[in-house]
Amino acid sequence: MTELSDYYFNEEKLLFDGKECPSIVCDFDAKFPSQVDRYFTRFYYRKSDTGNEDHQILIHSNRICLVGLAPSHIAFVKGIKSVDFNIGNIDRRKNHCSGKGKKGAMNLQPTSALAIVTCKDDTQYKVVSCITGKLTEVNERLTDNPQLLAQEGDGYVAICLPKIDKVEDIKQTLISEEEYRKISSDLGSNN
Repeated sequence: MTELSDYYFNEEKLLFDGKECPSIVCDFDAKFPSQVDRYFTRFYYRKSDTGNEDHQILIHSNRICLVGLAPSHIAFVKGIKSVDFNIGNIDRRKNHCSGKGKKGAMNLQPTSALAIVTCKDDTQYKVVSCITGKLTEVNERLTDNPQLLAQEGDGYVAICLPKIDKVEDIKQTLISEEEYRKISSDLGSNN
């Protein structure tokens, strides 16, 4: 009769193709790429008149775009007090869409406001969509926890969906991560 202990893991009994295998070492502390690093490509949008209000657009291979603030945005330096999706004449939280074609979704232009970020010193910054597409969702968790904005991936302001045939054109209007790093380092050395 077979004993249950015969099925317990025993490193000494590891066999592969009938031959004993060397001991297996697993490094559970190894740094693995984040979900953003694995599934998204980082792009940046820079307003020509300001150098410290940059936006980050994470573009997934399935064309979904997460729009948020770039880590270098001045709001992070000042400290974020609140995020409001009521941008005056439109409350972006009321956006509801359904189906594959995202029927009912609000249409966005690159300068369409998505939210207003208020800093601890009461200065306000508009978060714009940066791309042409449809607004599929806003991150309502930011209303209760505005500090989430600093977390890449979780701190997105909105999810936008551009048309399939426009994705490559949109990428051309944005700044790649490599270009953005070069621009940022050049600006840092000029100050």
